[in-house]
Amino acid sequence: MLLTLLLSTQLLATEAADAVDTSAWLCNFCGYRQGWFGTLHVGPGYASDASLKFADYRGIEDKGAFISIDGDIHYLDKEGKYFDLYARNLGIDSRQLEMRGGRQGRFEIRMAYREIPKYRGFGTQTPFQGGGSDQLVLPMDWVRARTTGGMSALDTSLITTTLETKRKIFEAGLSLRMSGNWRYGLDFQHTKKTGTRAFGAGVLTAQSSHFPAPVDFSVNRFDTDLEFSGRRSHLRFAFSSTDFSNRYASVSWENPFRPLGNTGLLRAALEPDSKLHRLSLTGSFRPTRKVRLSGQASIGRVTQDDAYLPYSINPDFEGLQPPRSSLDGKLDILNLAARLTARLSPKLNLRLRMKLDERDNRTPVDLYTPVITDFAQRPETPNRPYSFKRSQYWAEISYRAHPSVSISGGANQKDYKRTLQSVRETMDSTWWAEINIDHWSAVQLRFKLETSNRDMSPYRQVSDPGLQENVLMRKFHLADRDRDRAVIELDLSAGNRLSANLSYFVSRDKYQQSILGLMESHEDSLSLDLSYALKANLSLHAFATRDSYDSDISGPTNPTAPAWLANTDDRFTTLGIGLSGKLSDVLNIRIDYISAESRGRIATDSGAGEAPFPDLKTKLRDASISLNYRATRQWGFSLQLEHERYSSSDWQIDGLGNDGISAILTLGPQSPDYSITVLRLLASYSF
Repeated sequence: MLLTLLLSTQLLATEAADAVDTSAWLCNFCGYRQGWFGTLHVGPGYASDASLKFADYRGIEDKGAFISIDGDIHYLDKEGKYFDLYARNLGIDSRQLEMRGGRQGRFEIRMAYREIPKYRGFGTQTPFQGGGSDQLVLPMDWVRARTTGGMSALDTSLITTTLETKRKIFEAGLSLRMSGNWRYGLDFQHTKKTGTRAFGAGVLTAQSSHFPAPVDFSVNRFDTDLEFSGRRSHLRFAFSSTDFSNRYASVSWENPFRPLGNTGLLRAALEPDSKLHRLSLTGSFRPTRKVRLSGQASIGRVTQDDAYLPYSINPDFEGLQPPRSSLDGKLDILNLAARLTARLSPKLNLRLRMKLDERDNRTPVDLYTPVITDFAQRPETPNRPYSFKRSQYWAEISYRAHPSVSISGGANQKDYKRTLQSVRETMDSTWWAEINIDHWSAVQLRFKLETSNRDMSPYRQVSDPGLQENVLMRKFHLADRDRDRAVIELDLSAGNRLSANLSYFVSRDKYQQSILGLMESHEDSLSLDLSYALKANLSLHAFATRDSYDSDISGPTNPTAPAWLANTDDRFTTLGIGLSGKLSDVLNIRIDYISAESRGRIATDSGAGEAPFPDLKTKLRDASISLNYRATRQWGFSLQLEHERYSSSDWQIDGLGNDGISAILTLGPQSPDYSITVLRLLASYSF
């Protein structure tokens, strides 16, 4: 979108320039380079250790040496023909390559490629063989048992399993300026994601398994648009098509427990193929200098028509047949939005906005006889094609009471109508007021108060032959809620050297009509940012942030038991300090230190006097230094050193191993803990 806006601006500028002879014009301050130029950075790197948590998104997965390759190459001539190439991390698994070229104000052709690694589960192991495929089997000498404690061959069968995915994204596009004020755009994106992820399923809750399920899907997206830009108006027609394709329709695995009935082999469906087509119209119009109107409308349809799998892989249910061969799923989408901005007087501004989102699920309804976990047959149950309609309205007015003081206020109304859910309609009303004080840019103060309440229609039990909810339970996103918020921000500038920003945010939510469920939640955030210029080209910066989230929850263990109470208390603290700038005409430096900690606390009270759960903790320390030395006009050298220390603890997984829960054979993940130093020595060549 940003690129589209930039191109639109360039097209308008070029159109105006066509009517004027600019051949004799000179720019005394322009420093545009012409011809070929750029900078290449190449050199070795070394990682002192290996950690999947450290490698997450970075792509430095292994201990030892690697190659670091970055750079950018450009071309520009007097006729406006240009070419740009950007390369990042070409020697590791997070590589990016982007190129574009064309003629300014006429056309542009672009291509890009990037890889995004993602790692999940640390220290994971499994006895299953065939990880990453859609059929997982157990070793020939596997010993089944009723609980994980009786699986005598488990320890000798464990295989180290890395849960990782890699997303490869290829993009290509074209922008073309047509005659007049018209522009045409065409973009294509292909995404391929492969690897493994943790998957859990089994027989009821007594025989569950976690194993590495396959990830192998692709997404193809096609976008085209036609855009008109006039002096007082803008119009854009667009069409988008997205196709999701999953190589695997299901995953099957051998039951590691002593089977209940005919459940020696189990199967679960994976994400089905789907398509999305969308047509949109966006426009804006400025009838006068003081009034601007804009709007957007789009319609679309999502379809899903993969062939059904049988109800179960269990031979006991071979006679059960689905009522149709596929879902024939259809979901129609409608989006409408409009905005009005008007200057009513030199001191008074008005902004009005509305938005409508509608999801009309037109999937056929049939009676299905599902088999739960390949073991238990349920009564005939209709599928539930959920739909909703969400309408939102905003009104805001601002008044400049004094050259240094502005006051604003507004209201927001959101109505949410749903089908086939416990609450048919919720209505959110929000009111807010804000004051801004700006004293010669040396002191800026912003203070905002906001209050809102959500009302709901009567809470009803959804008719479903499956598990029933407690009649007193209220889902937090559907329950009555009162919310109060406040924000205060203070910006200070002391001369040309020191600047500071202090901000505080607080929010309180109360669910006074709820008996079971989320009862109350609090959120607080305090942050401080500082910047100090030591001299013209050298500055210090520092920041500190503390966030806290608290909530009170109640719930019963069963419909007749007394309610238990729970409190969650989460704290996040982030600190940082750094130095950046020039030490001399040929030497640049950047030093950063970051500390981040989190603590999660869960306490329950059922009347039995139980102790709280152990704290959930993470701690990160990261220190880095970068030195860039310019030896000549063309050659330079860089030293980049980073040390990161990370530790964490999670009572939900630590020390349990694969068989710590008698009814669940897990992957045995552990909380990440590492200390890694990465060194890069780069040579830079500029031309």
